[in-house]
Amino acid sequence: MPNRSVRRARLVRNAALTGITAAVLSCTALSGTAFAKSGAYVQVGARAVRIGQSVAVTAYGGDDSARYTYACLDERIGNGGWFALGCAGRPWTTYGRTVRATSFGRIEFRARLLAKSSPNGAGRLDRVSDAVDVLVR
Repeated sequence: MPNRSVRRARLVRNAALTGITAAVLSCTALSGTAFAKSGAYVQVGARAVRIGQSVAVTAYGGDDSARYTYACLDERIGNGGWFALGCAGRPWTTYGRTVRATSFGRIEFRARLLAKSSPNGAGRLDRVSDAVDVLVR
């Protein structure tokens, strides 16, 4: 059992931490602002592949302010335009593909997040992730 001074120091430390926590929470509650968490992300299995090899790519994300969100994946080869690879079939799920490198250079991938008010309703573009490069050697 710790001696008296150690117990007292722990008690003072815990009281101070409780006071700081209460102050932070009260400031947050009084501010009245709420922030919806939202984001779209893309993840690749490798940053460099040889020609003919495949790379696994996954798109995911979400938005607290949208009732249904669908993750979609786009691809761009070189400096061309973006090409849609597909979208998740169910809301709030990831969408993954295995893409085969067919030409030398750079392949870029990005995630798009579509928001819908109902599962069968029209979707609107919520946000687009930063592009992730894969070098094909």
